Amino acid sequence: MNTKLTYGLATALALAAVYGVVSWRKQAELRIAFANAEAKWQAEFDRLEAALIAANAKSSATPRPASTSATAAPAVRTPGTSPQSILDELISLDPTATEEPRNETLRRIVAQFQRLADCGPDALPVIRDFLAKNQDVYYTAGDLTSTGERARRALSVFNPARTDFLVPPSLRLGLIDVLRRIGGGEAETLLAGVLATTGRGVEVAYLTRVLEEMAPTKYRDAAVAAAKELLLNPPPIDSPNRLDDNARAYLYDVLKMYGDHTYVQEAQTKLVAADGSVDRTTLGYLTSLLKEDALPVLHAAYNDPRLTNVFEKSAMLNHALKFVGGHTQANEMLASAVISDAMPHNLRSFIVMSLAGGHRAETPKDPHIIQGRLELLDYLRRNSNDERILRSIDETRGALQTLLEKRLAPQSPPPAETAPAPGAAPGE
Repeated sequence: MNTKLTYGLATALALAAVYGVVSWRKQAELRIAFANAEAKWQAEFDRLEAALIAANAKSSATPRPASTSATAAPAVRTPGTSPQSILDELISLDPTATEEPRNETLRRIVAQFQRLADCGPDALPVIRDFLAKNQDVYYTAGDLTSTGERARRALSVFNPARTDFLVPPSLRLGLIDVLRRIGGGEAETLLAGVLATTGRGVEVAYLTRVLEEMAPTKYRDAAVAAAKELLLNPPPIDSPNRLDDNARAYLYDVLKMYGDHTYVQEAQTKLVAADGSVDRTTLGYLTSLLKEDALPVLHAAYNDPRLTNVFEKSAMLNHALKFVGGHTQANEMLASAVISDAMPHNLRSFIVMSLAGGHRAETPKDPHIIQGRLELLDYLRRNSNDERILRSIDETRGALQTLLEKRLAPQSPPPAETAPAPGAAPGE
């Protein structure tokens, strides 16, 4: 009976070990698959960018109509080149619905925006009238299936707070860029009016950058007020798309741009949701804005009783790792994660080894930080009984000790230059 029991336990342990290896391999395969997909998308993006640059260069080679002034005669336009006709074509273009290749349509869109900008101030009334309608046409931001359902994507092809678009995702954003290129007081006033009335986060972010370029700091208060208003009272959006999914990221970007802290207290309340999940967008905003001053916020959220999922907790801890060894709250968060059995031992070992750098973790350079991490590892060793964790602690301690010795080693002075003998030629 004892032999059978022993055999059964050994078999169970072996199966558990195999399961752990297979699970780890599956995760690795998934990471590789995501990386390959991202690389393929980037290659396509680069190809399209090169084609658009070539198209713009070709368009720029043709003579542009001279800009009009108060005394200049109005430019004579051929049929189809009036601002209204150009705008009408932009309204009709849809890369997802036309029979021609998508890239060809995108090139036409870029070319038409250039033609509209070439119209100069004559285009302002047409642009003003369209923006006042609160209508839009989506070029690269549409994310709906043919049945009207939201399409799911494994990888987002947009940086959540990106506003340097190669192709305007929508007609309104393209028109805002046209106003930027036309410039002048009337265009600036029109842009400021849209900033005060738009209900879309991406437009607030893009308008803020455009107006900051045209008139530095002039619209700071208006931009911050617009961003905070939409964060506090987000309006309903008809036919939302990916840009609207990332609305808070765009609005947070405006606050970070001006270093505004007036929304920090409200953001803290949104960091951990009622279901115990971490709001990654808010987490990124707080950590990038506050940096090490975010540690009290992270520490409090890490110990929030609603936060029970170990992977959600590790996302919080990841932002505190760079401060371990120099801040008590960061030390406490790491010690809690490593000593507890709640997290998988592989994850805990990774957390320990990251203290010496590598695996995208920053290698510590300050001797005081290195010494603080060594002392923390000593504490972890006294309070851990998992042999695998202890091995990780010992390996990391050795790596940190080597780093410390290199930092504390006296630097040899550079060799003194020997003065040439009197009368000797240089180099002798």
